[in-house]
Amino acid sequence: MRFRVLGPVEHHDGENWVAVKAAKQRALLAVLLLNANHLVPAPQLHAELWSDGPSSHVGSLLAGCVWRLRAAIGDPEGKSLLTRPAGYQLAVPAGGLDLHEYESLVAAGRTQRAAGNPVEALRSFSAALDLWRGAPLADVALTSSIMAESARLEESRLAVMEAKLGVQIALGEHEDVLPELKLLVAQHPLRERLHEYLMTALYRTGQQAEALGVYRDLHHLLADELGIDPSRPLRELQQRILEEDPSLNDRAARQEVTVTASAPGGPAAAAEAAPRLLPRRRVPFVGRTSELDELVGLLAEGRPAVAIHGPAGSGKSALAVGAAHAAAGDFPGGQVHLDLRGTAGGSALRPEQAMELLLASFGMERGSEEAAAPRTGAGPAGRGALVVLDNVRDSAQIRELLPAAPGITFLITSRSPIAGVDGLTHLRLGGLTESASIDLLRQSVGVPRIDAELSAAASLVTSCDHLPFALRLAADRLATRPDWTVADFARYVAEPHQRLDFLADGNVSLRESLMASVRLLTDGADGADGSDGSHRSGGTDASALTALRRLGFLDRAVVTVASLAVLLGTAQGEAHRVAERLVDVGLLESLAIDRYRAPQSVRALAREIGTSDHEDAEAVQRVADHDTGAARDQTRAAHGAWYRPERETLKALVPRDRTGAQAEPLGGTRYVLSAGGSRSARAAS
Repeated sequence: MRFRVLGPVEHHDGENWVAVKAAKQRALLAVLLLNANHLVPAPQLHAELWSDGPSSHVGSLLAGCVWRLRAAIGDPEGKSLLTRPAGYQLAVPAGGLDLHEYESLVAAGRTQRAAGNPVEALRSFSAALDLWRGAPLADVALTSSIMAESARLEESRLAVMEAKLGVQIALGEHEDVLPELKLLVAQHPLRERLHEYLMTALYRTGQQAEALGVYRDLHHLLADELGIDPSRPLRELQQRILEEDPSLNDRAARQEVTVTASAPGGPAAAAEAAPRLLPRRRVPFVGRTSELDELVGLLAEGRPAVAIHGPAGSGKSALAVGAAHAAAGDFPGGQVHLDLRGTAGGSALRPEQAMELLLASFGMERGSEEAAAPRTGAGPAGRGALVVLDNVRDSAQIRELLPAAPGITFLITSRSPIAGVDGLTHLRLGGLTESASIDLLRQSVGVPRIDAELSAAASLVTSCDHLPFALRLAADRLATRPDWTVADFARYVAEPHQRLDFLADGNVSLRESLMASVRLLTDGADGADGSDGSHRSGGTDASALTALRRLGFLDRAVVTVASLAVLLGTAQGEAHRVAERLVDVGLLESLAIDRYRAPQSVRALAREIGTSDHEDAEAVQRVADHDTGAARDQTRAAHGAWYRPERETLKALVPRDRTGAQAEPLGGTRYVLSAGGSRSARAAS
């Protein structure tokens, strides 16, 4: 079985390449090929093929479409297009799909380029581009996943064209590439790498003024369109052209290629310094388009390190891996992913272990003087490797890795912000928007099923706190339970005492993800050492555990530092430190300097891990008494400045007030702030 998707979708019948005539079967084949050798859930296929069709009939429609596709591709017995309990899977042998061959050739080309073998790299890049027959998936209807994959493939093709041109320039073929470069710059006027190559090629053909003109045109375009200047590498290239830097001439470039190719250690050693060790990314990527674009932009700017932080389940790792794949073309020295297991307690990597793994990824061993930092191959733009440090506990765990060797960029994920690292750019990640959350459900459960119960879906995403991890767990449960209604499932998940039971899939669960954060506190409360060997503040972590338990019983979505101080019976300064510690481990979200949000799932877990005692009940009553006094102190002159932002949380606390004293002053405050109360007050005066 052989297939092609880099152009119109086709299969080989043994003699010729043949297109699948029926549009639905062609679209089905495309989706299966994009997920070749992996299960595609039936709800996803429903959503792709019958997004506006009746949900009651899509099962039989899909089965019929699969049956006809098997006949069309010569697999009537279903030996390649396999039926699975939850969907379908197309088994494609090695070499059976042009996309797989293309990706292998591209990876080989990048490895050969990093190893100092430009001639072999050029052969691999050229062979990869020769596989293209036009726009990818050209004859398939543009569903959401087809559009996403088409865009990814077009971007990949352009990156490979850039890589090929860079190698040709390094080999002295600048005159040959000028026509193609001029055409590509006209088609993609904002691609700085193309401008860099065009400037270099023009300069080496004796057209210094034209090379500087290319820079000037780009400078004006970026200023007019985006209000920015060209990147630092391009500004430096302009300066080198102005200074007639001898290293820019053709002879120097050829010598550089020769020296690199004959460097000690040979090509094999250099190839080890260009690893491709990224996990497979999720396609399509839902709900994080703007964040992904921002992150890729930061990496393209040459930032030495970028850190993503956010609460448990916000999708930090998925975003980092997606950005690393999208930016891979900018890092020919390799891409490495290291899971530092920062939330795994005693199993978290120690700093020296992290360094050893990083060095090993680049084919080096610790102990030698030259292994103080990894050696990486640098591409034509002088960039080296991208290293993703995933699940970092704190700055102490990675301090030994930073600052990086020249040419290395770090992409870091952690639940709390990484502090004390120079040159670090921060990106905070929170929950998805409601529309993006529902789109994520549609992707796995199917558009007809979700859109038929949109109100219930909205309730479900609220119970999941709009967090991607919880939403994917919910979507997976619904996708494998076609007999469940969305409304019934949403009603069960809405109940705090059973929410965490339903947001689970085998050994993966929201409860375990949150418990990893709780264990960070129990380690500190027990006086355990941190991942860096330093002793953590057991007092703060013990207070944070107490605060977590009491916040569960208080059951407020939003809590102020003042209320937390009353809840703990401590000063506001200490309450603020405790709240920040809960933010650090991903259990609270900071809304302002003195306000925090406790997600529903965190409050549910808090009630599970602690049993209410007399002290907890008294603490909740103290908060009720505190708010009662605050309500009595409100006057008409305050114009509701205190009451209005607190209204919903105060209403929720009234039933918890054992004395009943809170209802009267809160009711009075509402009356004073109402139009009727204001008129009565004016009449009385």
